[in-house]
Amino acid sequence: MTISTDQTLFPPFTVTRAAIDQLTALGGAVRIDLEDGGCCGTTYVFDQADPAAPDAAGGTAYGCPGAWLIVSDAAAEVLPGATVDYSGRLKPPRFRIIGNPNTEHVCACRRSFGEPWPGPRQPTCRSYQPMPWDTTYDPPGDWKRRTGYRTPRSRAQEE
Repeated sequence: MTISTDQTLFPPFTVTRAAIDQLTALGGAVRIDLEDGGCCGTTYVFDQADPAAPDAAGGTAYGCPGAWLIVSDAAAEVLPGATVDYSGRLKPPRFRIIGNPNTEHVCACRRSFGEPWPGPRQPTCRSYQPMPWDTTYDPPGDWKRRTGYRTPRSRAQEE
C-alpha cells in the first residue's frame, strides 16, 4: 500500500471535475475495487472510505489530504489510461469508468467488463444498482424482478 498524507499523489488515470466534486461532497474519500459479476463478468465497485485514514481502506490512495481516491490493487491493474467520472444525470447517479483502454469488452452501462456483452435484460445486470451510499434511488421494478435486487430498506425489514 502506498500512502503519503502530506503530499499529492497523482493517479495513472484521469479524474474528471465532476468526480472530484462528488468525492468532496461525499466527505473526501471513495474506494474503487473490482468484484465478479455484472453482464461482462467483472464489475467496478465504489464505496466510501474514511478520509482521515485512507490507508485503512487498502490499496493506493491518490489525491491530497482530505480528498482521496483509493484504488485496490486489482483495480489499479486495469485503470491506467482510463477516466473516472461521476454523472448526476444518469439513473441512478453514479461514478463510472469511461474510455478504459485496458478493457476490450464493456457492458452498455460501463459498469462491467471482461467478456463480450451478452445483450440487454441480463439477470446479472447492474445498470440500475445505486451507489452504496445512495438511499433515495429506487430502481425500476422490472429490473429489480429480473435481477433479484433488494433495496437496503427491504433487506432491513426482512431481518
